[in-house]
Amino acid sequence: MYVVIIGAGNLGYHLTKIMMEEQHDVVVIDKQGDKCTEISNELNAMVIHGDATKPSTLEEAGVPEADAVVSLTGSDETNLIIALLSKQMGAKLTAVRLGRVHYNENVLAKLGIDLVIYPEAAAAGYISELLTKPHVLDLAFISRGDAEILEVEVDEKSKLANKAIKDVKLPEEAYIIGVYDKDNLRFPSKDLMIKPGDKVLVMVKTEMVDQVKDVLGI
Repeated sequence: MYVVIIGAGNLGYHLTKIMMEEQHDVVVIDKQGDKCTEISNELNAMVIHGDATKPSTLEEAGVPEADAVVSLTGSDETNLIIALLSKQMGAKLTAVRLGRVHYNENVLAKLGIDLVIYPEAAAAGYISELLTKPHVLDLAFISRGDAEILEVEVDEKSKLANKAIKDVKLPEEAYIIGVYDKDNLRFPSKDLMIKPGDKVLVMVKTEMVDQVKDVLGI
């Protein structure tokens, strides 16, 4: 996939890292020069220092050819404008992070917005799953109550203890989106080891919760 990510903050950084690890082509846009330098140096990513609300910046980033444009700035209004411009320019899929939950889904659809990422679902691993696995797109509107996030405490006897993420077998509609090591949130790369004492966050469709709990022994 060719993905344009707007916003080089913590979430944008980790989403870029995950997408690049999965061999996707990524371009990052941010207005802050220091953020651009950081993500360019640490991830060796292609970065554009500019204002993504300007069509010329989106053109430079290759938005007309993009498979997905993901806007993760701290402003709802900015994210909505970027998504609208990107869709008009030819981006196949647009995703936005919104801090408010009262937007009407029909209105968002008319704006050309395909995915809405609400704060409670703003984890880089979750967004990566949505972008690369179309069959889970309906999890995007988590505020409807279609999905839940399970917090699983891992002890020595847990079925998750001392396993790599890639070795955890969950039902198709469930995904590990984060792992807390004490107070540090780690993003779930395939080789990340889950240790006793960790807390694992699992995104799952509501109707699958009991099945997932059985699989995990909780």
